[in-house]
Amino acid sequence: MKLSGILLIVNTLLLIVIWGFTGIKYAGLPHIIPSHFDFYGKVDGESEKAMIWILPCIAAFISLLFFGISRNPNSPLVNVPRSFRNKEKLELYMFSLQLPVMLLFLDIIVESVRIAEGKQTELSSAIFFILALMFAVIGVGLVKSIKEGIIKKSDD
Repeated sequence: MKLSGILLIVNTLLLIVIWGFTGIKYAGLPHIIPSHFDFYGKVDGESEKAMIWILPCIAAFISLLFFGISRNPNSPLVNVPRSFRNKEKLELYMFSLQLPVMLLFLDIIVESVRIAEGKQTELSSAIFFILALMFAVIGVGLVKSIKEGIIKKSDD
């Protein structure tokens, strides 16, 4: 099995876990839950507990979007290096980018629930590691794009 296929399966499982965890924990949540955090992970906004469903909805939308985009390497929605504009490489890039996004959503939901339950007082630093992973994937695409631009200029 190709790496992109494995990433698709992992991303899909993460999406299922996001929905499942939210569904299991929803009934036991207090009426007001944390919904926004400052840079230091402290709660600086609260909402009704129904708002917890927004993150799984966004995660599902992103999953469908990334899956759809990866099917058409020439889509106007895709701003990737020319060398990524084939189905296999684009799938690998999109699903690699989706992985930290799904991990980020899962972490935020789990930690928000833990804070609402009183088991934790602020977000952990795990979010910064997940963001670093996401920026690393984006960085690979950016470096590849810059290299292609330099090569194209030298060929002209």
